[in-house]
Amino acid sequence: MAKITNVRTDLYRVPLATALSDSTHGDMLDFELIVVRITDADGATGMGYTYTVNAGGDAVARMIDPYLGDILRGEDADLIEALWQKMWWHLHYAGRGGHVTSAISAVDIALWDLKARRMGQPLWRVFGGFDPRVPVYAGGIDLQFSTEQLLAQADGFRAQGFRAIKMKVGRPDLREDVARVAAMREHLGDGFPL
Repeated sequence: MAKITNVRTDLYRVPLATALSDSTHGDMLDFELIVVRITDADGATGMGYTYTVNAGGDAVARMIDPYLGDILRGEDADLIEALWQKMWWHLHYAGRGGHVTSAISAVDIALWDLKARRMGQPLWRVFGGFDPRVPVYAGGIDLQFSTEQLLAQADGFRAQGFRAIKMKVGRPDLREDVARVAAMREHLGDGFPL
């Protein structure tokens, strides 16, 4: 049994060199990264995170520290599902979505990471994964990029070794989306998934 001795929350604001945009969130000027580190009595530490865009990071961090941290200290770190229930019901009246679920998810990830570290296994294996290689894609939040910027970004992704790209659609005029997808397909060639 590994008792939780410390729950530490750090908030980082990551300004973006280029404002990003998508059809749902509008312009994104920065990301707020909330990092949770949970340490047990043996000195092992697990890390989890969540993020917000432009606003709300302080609220998520505040849900964790002190509210969740106070109820987790002294608990058995291996009882992850029971701790999830305890966190859920502790914050239940604060809300059942948004900042509350973001806070709980960051702590939950940290608890699973701690368990995996204590087992000496990668997290993907603890979760039942069987293959250490997972196909990945590059994703840009690029709805407002010009076609030229979009193609330059795609060239950068390809140079980094990506073999698939996710691009944003949702411009006010559907014809613009269709033209941008066609330009990407033509630029990248056949066999390069979008």
